Amino acid sequence: MGKLNIFTLVFVLFGMSQTAFLQLNKTDANGKKQGPWEKKYPNSLVLEYKGQFKDDKPVGTFTYFYPSTKVKMIVKHNDKTGRSEAFIYHENTLLMAHGIFKNQKKDSVWTHFGPSGRLTTRESYKDGLLHGKQIIYYVPEDPNDKSERIAKISNFVKGTLEGEVIEYFDFGTVKTTCKYVNGKKQGVCISNHANGQKMIQESYENGVKHGYFFAYDESGKEIGRKFYKYGRELDSEELLKYQEELKKIKAKAKDPKQQPTTPKQQPSKKS
Repeated sequence: MGKLNIFTLVFVLFGMSQTAFLQLNKTDANGKKQGPWEKKYPNSLVLEYKGQFKDDKPVGTFTYFYPSTKVKMIVKHNDKTGRSEAFIYHENTLLMAHGIFKNQKKDSVWTHFGPSGRLTTRESYKDGLLHGKQIIYYVPEDPNDKSERIAKISNFVKGTLEGEVIEYFDFGTVKTTCKYVNGKKQGVCISNHANGQKMIQESYENGVKHGYFFAYDESGKEIGRKFYKYGRELDSEELLKYQEELKKIKAKAKDPKQQPTTPKQQPSKKS
């Protein structure tokens, strides 16, 4: 009887394990994922991820792994709100990034960290695209230095650079300022020496150099200038010719004789 009981127990446990295995990675009659799912790396027994699906959508907690079996990412899904909180890890187990997915697209504020655990970037997303402020930080060489020094501040609209971009030296002084319109440089851009004095001033039109380029030494004295017309540098002769053309255009615009006149409205005939 003892041997029979042992045989029966082994058979039952084997059957339970087979049933549990068969319940993995299931789809319903409509082809939608349902219940627990696991995926292994190719030609490996190591899990790439494990989690639960309901009507083809991830629910609950999903865990992703490196080939080394260390945790790569944990995502906590809220099927009622469509929001998911993600924790992404370096292989050394320190946090790499933290943020929100909404309907499986990046949303709201995301924070990123380097392998040493120090802050590198903080940025905003909407519908999976950068939207709002992005701040990039200097990462000190000293691992014990936990200071947060801003390297660059940008602004995005639906994934495209828009507005002023400011870069800083690691000691806090402004390094460069430039305005972007629809992802392209527009207007005056300025670069500074480390002492805060202006080093370069250049003008852009729709992403290409257009206008004067000035260079200055550390005392603020001008040491050179160039002129660009829609991305091409003009020599002295070309510049004089271009300036004459501009004068003629301005003079024509100011001359009332050159302005188009509006024809007088004729009185309508009575029927």
